[in-house]
Amino acid sequence: MKYIIILFFSISLLACQSGNKKPSDVEGSDLDLPNSDLYEPLDSEASSEDENYQVALDFINSYIESINHLEILEFARKSPLATDKLKTELENIVILAWEANPRIGLLADPLVDAQDYPSEGFELDTFDPKTGYVMVKGIDWEDFKVAMRVVNENGHILVDGCGAVNMPENKRAER
Repeated sequence: MKYIIILFFSISLLACQSGNKKPSDVEGSDLDLPNSDLYEPLDSEASSEDENYQVALDFINSYIESINHLEILEFARKSPLATDKLKTELENIVILAWEANPRIGLLADPLVDAQDYPSEGFELDTFDPKTGYVMVKGIDWEDFKVAMRVVNENGHILVDGCGAVNMPENKRAER
């Protein structure tokens, strides 16, 4: 119990400290999250339902660009392209991983649902506009796929599921 309290306090302290940083404050970071103004219609929202997958691509590719500059929870908190539900579920996954094994934490990256990822980013593999499920594949690693889901929330298309986060087991990419 003592260790859980210490772990909770440490995570809370780190979250408070990292929450004050902006992507531009991170040393060597030129991170510019795409579509950062949530109150302006995204290009994909203004065009057609068939193109709503672009939000998923923007989200996952901005994550790949930020991996070396931002911690996973910091990225998710700052992303205007993710639902609060995705952000909360990701935070729960990270906390449970650290509670289960404080020395290692996450064994795999939950947003790409693996330990490795395509360094060149992702492109569209398949998209079902009726359900919002998107499958993206690596640009330089076509066999590597990540399942995602987009939803319309208050008139904005947002990512509600990605990799292992907030995705049903039967919709996740095969590994």
